[in-house]
Amino acid sequence: MTRENLKIHFFKFESTVPKLLNIKRYHIKMILLTFFGLTLVSLLSFIIAYKFYIKAEMSTHQKRELANQLESQSNVLNEMSEDELVLKSRLVEIEKKLLEMQQLLDKKGINKDLSVGGEYIPADGLELSHLDNMEKDISELFHVIKSYPLGRPMTQTAIRSGFGYRSDPFKSTPAFHSGIDFEAKPGQPVFATAEGSVEIAGWYHSYGNTVIIKHENGFETLYGHLTRVDVKEGQRVKSGDLIGNAGSTGRSTGTHLHYEIIKNGKKLNPSKYLSLK
Repeated sequence: MTRENLKIHFFKFESTVPKLLNIKRYHIKMILLTFFGLTLVSLLSFIIAYKFYIKAEMSTHQKRELANQLESQSNVLNEMSEDELVLKSRLVEIEKKLLEMQQLLDKKGINKDLSVGGEYIPADGLELSHLDNMEKDISELFHVIKSYPLGRPMTQTAIRSGFGYRSDPFKSTPAFHSGIDFEAKPGQPVFATAEGSVEIAGWYHSYGNTVIIKHENGFETLYGHLTRVDVKEGQRVKSGDLIGNAGSTGRSTGTHLHYEIIKNGKKLNPSKYLSLK
């Protein structure tokens, strides 16, 4: 038979009678179970708390890494955005220049649609260096269009008499015609075919009222038989500027514009400069 109680004897010094402590085994088991239970709970609590701590540390580190990555990507996107803005701005300027060139060609009576050729470059591969080369080519072309006597000094007009030998309208004998004659209505506007400086603005020998403009590279243009002159000597004019109105002054048989191109003193055939080829 198992004993339910545990008896413990205590002896004191100078005493022969022992003290008896009677404890039930059930109570001892409960105390031990409680002790081990509390120890186990404490251990589990410590393990769980430690895992949460480690997880929290990892989460903070991951957040820092993610924040750094987002900041880095944001910087890249900002740089890309700035580059895109520069590209778009440059492209807008190029389009404006092309439009200005097209308007000038139309004003000169040159039937030519402008387009930019060269190597195919996809939009996502376009770089500022490509735009630099493109702008350089366009600027050079624009300079040629503005500074060289290209196109017609009058719009929507036909050529009445060409360059070279012909029958003189007054003497009916062979004579050299140093320019071309454009049909015109009285007072029809006449425009400069290139930018330059006005050398003559008034009566000029048999040409009557005349404008002579000096351009780059030894070129000069002459506009004769005008009924009205709208520029002054020494004045700078741009390509396409109004310089006078067609008439029949000087040695003339009717309203028209006599137009000449001279280079280094030599008369050239203006017909070769009326269009871009």
